[in-house]
Amino acid sequence: MTPPPVTIEEFKTRFDRHFTFGETKDKVRDQDITLALNEATLIYNADLWEDVTEGKIAFLLAAAHCLDLNVQAAGGLSAINYGRGIQNKGGGVIQSKSVGSVSVNFAIPNFVTESPILSQLAETGFGKQYLQMFLARRVGHAECVKGSNDTGVGIEV
Repeated sequence: MTPPPVTIEEFKTRFDRHFTFGETKDKVRDQDITLALNEATLIYNADLWEDVTEGKIAFLLAAAHCLDLNVQAAGGLSAINYGRGIQNKGGGVIQSKSVGSVSVNFAIPNFVTESPILSQLAETGFGKQYLQMFLARRVGHAECVKGSNDTGVGIEV
């Protein structure tokens, strides 16, 4: 199943406080959003969401996560390319931060940190929001089908 249709304008409206949009390289351009929307289809599972509205919210978060990662990989938004994308090593999944006497800790479940797909979602705030929605639907999501074994005897569940 394909993701809900999302336009560039819908993306801009949803994230108008998160990104600075424009046509220069120091802003998020339409082509950047298009790339992020296309990449989000790779991590989005349309079968998990109850309706189009819920699915659209999840898809927009997945796309914002991809856009955030793409901007990080390019070295940030700068009108001048300083080659920072080449030196970008990413932060990985951080479980603890501290500055002076102030510290923040959070635990990410092992099945998330050990998964090549799920662990990268924990690298951005948008990915964490998507992961929060996704994990709530991951547990207990199952379907039953009628099948048979190699003896030809039907099996019903």
